[in-house]
Amino acid sequence: MNVKYLIFDFNGTVLDDVAVCLEAENRTIAHFGLDRGPLTLDEYLHIFTFPVQKYYEKVGFDWSVNSYEEIGKYWYDNYRALKDEYRVYDGVIEVLKKSHEFGNRNILLSASSLETLKEQLEELKIGEYFDEVLGIGNIYAKSKVDIAIKWMQGKDPKDCLMIGDTLHDVETAEAMGIDCVLVSGGHQAKEILCENYDKVVDDIREVKLT
Repeated sequence: MNVKYLIFDFNGTVLDDVAVCLEAENRTIAHFGLDRGPLTLDEYLHIFTFPVQKYYEKVGFDWSVNSYEEIGKYWYDNYRALKDEYRVYDGVIEVLKKSHEFGNRNILLSASSLETLKEQLEELKIGEYFDEVLGIGNIYAKSKVDIAIKWMQGKDPKDCLMIGDTLHDVETAEAMGIDCVLVSGGHQAKEILCENYDKVVDDIREVKLT
């Protein structure tokens, strides 16, 4: 396989923000007075899914009581308040550099807003490693599939490889007609990944770039 475009998911693949997302979620649960205790890490990894509305429903939010936009805004404000606590996963910068050495283009594809992505890349000082940044127009994370399909126009699927951490990344790659590798340790439990997909690695440095 001769890769020309290496397409990276962001949250849970490049950015290790699982603990921050969990903390923001538990603050949100407490703030809106859900009749449940805080999420444990194991519970979070087993119920997190896309679209995010379905995940919130699993947590216990009722859209007849609070709107998705209201809950999402509160979660996002707390998530960004904790920005000093997340980091880039080990091995990511090494892979990004090596990809460029092979002559590939590194593409960042996320269901996060484009504005947030650019802010985070600047904060983490890793923007130079990405040739294109693809995000959505608001903070209420919906599917990134439409953006991905539009980006694929005129490109050969054999030239592309997606790297992600959730089954939604597999769905996105399938919609693009390209191959995908999942890295465990992100926002879905490894056992869920392995039960549903056969290309799962434990370290991003295991991904073959050529």
